[in-house]
Amino acid sequence: SNNSNSSSAIVNNHNFTARRSTASRSSSSANNIKAAVLVLLLCGLVFGSFYLSYGVVQQSMQVHQQQPDLSRMKNEGVKDVAAKESGATVVQPTNKKNLVSTPNQKDEQQPPPPPVNSDKCAFRSYPKSRLYGLNDKSQPSFLSSDATYIRGELPIILNPVEKDDVPISSTSGSGNNNVEQTAPVKPCLDTTTWETLLDKSTNRNRLPFTDGHNPSVVSLAPNPYVLGTNTNSNDNDDNQNNNSNDNGNESKKQHVRLDPQHLTPITTTFPNYPLDKLFLAVTIFGNGQCKFGLSQEEVTTYNFSKYNDPPGGKRTVIAVMTPPIPVEYGGGGGKEEQQQTTPFQVLGQTTLLLERDVKYGTKRQPGKFIAAQPNPTGGGGYTRIHQEFDDPRFFFHQGRLWVLYRNGPLFGYQDQIQNPVHFELVKDGDDEDVGEGGEKFIAYVKASETVRVCCGRNIALISEEARVVNDSDDNNDEGKAEVEWMPSGGLKALTWVDPVTVVDVDLGDVTNLLMKKDHRQLSESEIDKEKEDEVILHTNVERTVPHHRRLGSAKKSNIHGTNGYLVPLPSSGELLGIAHFHRPEHRKESNYALHGHHYTHAFFTIARQHNNSGGGGGDDENTSFQLKRISNEFLFRALSIPIGEEKESPNNIDGDIIQFASGLDVYGSDIDGKLVLSYGINDCEGAVMTISMAKLQQMLIEVESGQEVVDL
Repeated sequence: SNNSNSSSAIVNNHNFTARRSTASRSSSSANNIKAAVLVLLLCGLVFGSFYLSYGVVQQSMQVHQQQPDLSRMKNEGVKDVAAKESGATVVQPTNKKNLVSTPNQKDEQQPPPPPVNSDKCAFRSYPKSRLYGLNDKSQPSFLSSDATYIRGELPIILNPVEKDDVPISSTSGSGNNNVEQTAPVKPCLDTTTWETLLDKSTNRNRLPFTDGHNPSVVSLAPNPYVLGTNTNSNDNDDNQNNNSNDNGNESKKQHVRLDPQHLTPITTTFPNYPLDKLFLAVTIFGNGQCKFGLSQEEVTTYNFSKYNDPPGGKRTVIAVMTPPIPVEYGGGGGKEEQQQTTPFQVLGQTTLLLERDVKYGTKRQPGKFIAAQPNPTGGGGYTRIHQEFDDPRFFFHQGRLWVLYRNGPLFGYQDQIQNPVHFELVKDGDDEDVGEGGEKFIAYVKASETVRVCCGRNIALISEEARVVNDSDDNNDEGKAEVEWMPSGGLKALTWVDPVTVVDVDLGDVTNLLMKKDHRQLSESEIDKEKEDEVILHTNVERTVPHHRRLGSAKKSNIHGTNGYLVPLPSSGELLGIAHFHRPEHRKESNYALHGHHYTHAFFTIARQHNNSGGGGGDDENTSFQLKRISNEFLFRALSIPIGEEKESPNNIDGDIIQFASGLDVYGSDIDGKLVLSYGINDCEGAVMTISMAKLQQMLIEVESGQEVVDL
């Protein structure tokens, strides 16, 4: 019985062990399944998270690729560049390549947009702060409540864009010669011989420090005043020859403003152009105000120069230019004639030099004058250097071209200086005299021929005068007035416009030396001897008759002369000038400019009042100059289009904050010829244009006898 029980216990124990083992295996298998499921769930979770993250990143990348370069799109004229979500649309620029990238397209490298002001020969763009604000609803008080204007009329734009090259009716001539105005042209001068334009940080050229500001442009024609003729033809010589057929009458001989013998180096350098079809410009490369008031960011945006001072120092450049009308040139030698159609293009340029033949300057302190210096290389002559000829303007006297300028550091700021200009043909191998661009002529003035004129503001010289002898002679062609050119007397200067003040200029020994050289053809040694005997002793003498401003009343206006030469109007016997105001009157530095700003201009004429009992013309004590006619005030239209502004249009024109008209000349008849105007913009660049003489005559309004500008 015990054995049986033991066997039974053993069997039962074995069965229990087996069941426990089976249960253990079953539990282990279940646990393995749970673990596998858990692993699968974790893997799914990780994979799902990665998948979701990857989708978000891809979607973000796609949206980012659809966002255009806002700055570039703005420069290219895109109106709306909003991209809000992945499905946003982008407005495309007109006629531009699709800028939107897709994941399937390869990114193409877009070239950087061209900078503003990339062409140095084009007129510059400036920020809006450099505009006059002619049509602004809110103007500063010095332009509105505190301002007075001639005849109470607000300034107008002289040359609105819609009047460019519009034909006008005329009694003579045809075509391009008879347009109301021509579009302004920028004299494009080369500055690369004295400054580096390349900006290494961007590998692009920047604009020059200045482009030459306040140019004075004149005709080189021996006699540019031809009554009633068409300057578009080659009839000038014939008309001038007819004038010389005078049967011995001295007063009717051909009038000559500029003797061609003094311009031989120019005619030799440019043989394809007749002298009466060439123009000459002079301009200063000085401190300038191109960057005035601009932030560093704006300087970069507008591509202005990084220089803060004139590279290489101040200098004055003379340039030979094409005429304002088409002209045939070339021909001869088997070459076909060509047609020049672009006005006022620079043919050649040279830096105006100072010949150091005597001491130059009036101040005695060391460094305040330039000492004479013979040529160190031997062979005679003197050294020549470029010098500060500030605000240079051309005028004519006794058949020669002169230049009027300032040099404050050496002569003070009250005096205005003048010298005759000499031209010289560069000889082969004469390397030190070769001009800036390798041209074949140079221009220079001599220290020994320096004349000082005191005082005035922007004086204008008077050398030619004509008067009407008979304005009703039926024997004249087309009933035109008979004009008599008065004998060339001494040089005079208009020192003040209001009241009109004219003084005599004493040229001292300069005239005698020039006349002796012209008539006797002195050798170099004789010229040097003349200098020693007649000039050096008078170097520091002020060669002008001192005159104070003639004040007819306690009040005076703030008008100032601008151009350097009063141009004769033969048909009326008047002398034509251009004057300016700047508001406010003071020249203190302000937020607008270093000196004067908000300039307006006005044309004016003066004429002699003759005493009829004095007999025939000429200079006498019984004559005086008086104001005859004056226009209302005007501005030249601004040629700058600030970034973000639309192209100039008749409804969107303004003037520049600084405009300075420094050149004035008549080309052809003073009735239906052209008036050549040259002026500076923002003390940075220059412009030259023409208006018809018919338009000028309409603008000039006669004043009552004895009236001055202040009375208007």
